[in-house]
Amino acid sequence: MADPGTVLAELESADRLLVQQVFKPIANEYRISMPSPGSGEEGRPLLYVKQKKMKIKEDIRFRVSPDDEAHLFMIKSKSVFEFRGRHEVLDADDAVIGLLQKDFTRSLLRSHWNVRDASGTELLEAYEASWIIALVRRFADLGPDWFSLLTWLPFNFVLRRGEQEMGTYKRVLGKFRDRYVLELAPEIRDVDRRLIVAFAVGLDALQDR
Repeated sequence: MADPGTVLAELESADRLLVQQVFKPIANEYRISMPSPGSGEEGRPLLYVKQKKMKIKEDIRFRVSPDDEAHLFMIKSKSVFEFRGRHEVLDADDAVIGLLQKDFTRSLLRSHWNVRDASGTELLEAYEASWIIALVRRFADLGPDWFSLLTWLPFNFVLRRGEQEMGTYKRVLGKFRDRYVLELAPEIRDVDRRLIVAFAVGLDALQDR
């Protein structure tokens, strides 16, 4: 099993990560790896993530081994049946690293999230890259059953700080299970990578993608 300190160090230095969804009947599971430059194929796994389904309070844990009970960090909803879209990111000792918060008003047109530090200060905002695809996806939920095919349109996000783009989160096309590539700008090195990785998984897991 990989050493937790080594894994965290690799995460802190990584500007490109791949999030791969793994099919499980009773839980959403993911593997996070460092792909080869320019590749959308899975590399050596760094973290294993499990989201139990049918829970009244989100509990998503990031581990260095799929069978390890201990976790490096986790996502946990602030309250039971969290309707305000607020999810804390906690370290291995349950100390708060930051907060992931969905902006429901702005998400009416396209999904919009904020990433905050432990004190509540906004670090990043992220939104669907294409408002046209976002609108088509929403109309798909209202139309005939065959419209559901439109939900397979690329689900891509842009990460920003103020007016500056800090990264992208893009779905790899042609894969049955969700697979995303997270690419980060060097200027984002001041943001805790655990918080960014939690956010990347949350974009899929917390939106029931």
